[in-house]
Amino acid sequence: MDTRKVQITGKSTYIVTLPKKWASKEKLKSGSPLSIIYNDDGSLIIKPPRVEKGRDIRKIKDNKNLEHLKRDIIGLYIVGDYKSIEVHGEHLSGEFGNEIKNLCNRLVGLELAESSNKLLVIQNYLDIDEFTIEKGIKRMSSIIYLMFEEMYDAFENNDRSVCKDIIKRDDDIDRLFILVSKQFVSRLSLRKFSKNDSLSLIEAFYYRLAGNDIERIGDHISKIALHYEHTEIMPDVLSQLQEICMDLQNLFMDSLESLRRSDNLLANQLLERGEEINGRLAIVAQSADNASINMIIDSFGRIRDYASNIAEYSIDLSQL
Repeated sequence: MDTRKVQITGKSTYIVTLPKKWASKEKLKSGSPLSIIYNDDGSLIIKPPRVEKGRDIRKIKDNKNLEHLKRDIIGLYIVGDYKSIEVHGEHLSGEFGNEIKNLCNRLVGLELAESSNKLLVIQNYLDIDEFTIEKGIKRMSSIIYLMFEEMYDAFENNDRSVCKDIIKRDDDIDRLFILVSKQFVSRLSLRKFSKNDSLSLIEAFYYRLAGNDIERIGDHISKIALHYEHTEIMPDVLSQLQEICMDLQNLFMDSLESLRRSDNLLANQLLERGEEINGRLAIVAQSADNASINMIIDSFGRIRDYASNIAEYSIDLSQL
């Protein structure tokens, strides 16, 4: 680590020299603009001009494995900062183009701009300044709240017609979670991130963890809807599941509130409520008479675990 002494010129100008090795590597010269970011802990981040610029094109070769190609594109979307991605190959079939187009629809800001037998061009139109980690978590939680609400109504009215809608909403959760992950990686690598993002790096880390738990909660609500769509449940068991659904909805929303406020007291109360819900799930499990009901109970238990995880993150943040 280099150290520098502060120099003062005039009455109010503070000067610190830059390490020559770093300045040479970044090709700085007189008049080069540097970006300075203020951190909550009092530290500064100095970024050279090239860090502000997104990289233009990333070229990848088709290895004839569609799933591998899709994973590579998702990885480049999250970790990279490219304006476009080019996929080169000798036999890029129509199936490849359609699958990549569907993938782009799941990734905010990506669009398949060109498709041929030898070239696929994916353009990145995402403006990261319009998105923050906090906004992403808030939007994800709103969708989860709605999924809980619809699941509760389905149980109350013994109505399976909404199950497909609930399952479809999970796609929106996945899209937002990938975007939250992309934003977090940008923070870690000190590339361009939203000027509206007020989270410290430590807070961003815990919000990213919470995003993962929210995404998993969406998966399990979707799984509950899938099993319920094809399962007959006795009225007394259905009534108990309905009450647990509402209590888990409240537990989830309160856990996010504890995270937002870094509220240690509320978080500990939520962990106790989670244990009480676990006990009730165990009682319902004794009345379960088929595998699908057991799967629903198991998913409710997993949701309880993920909501409790979010509460525990707020306890950690309260120590800052």
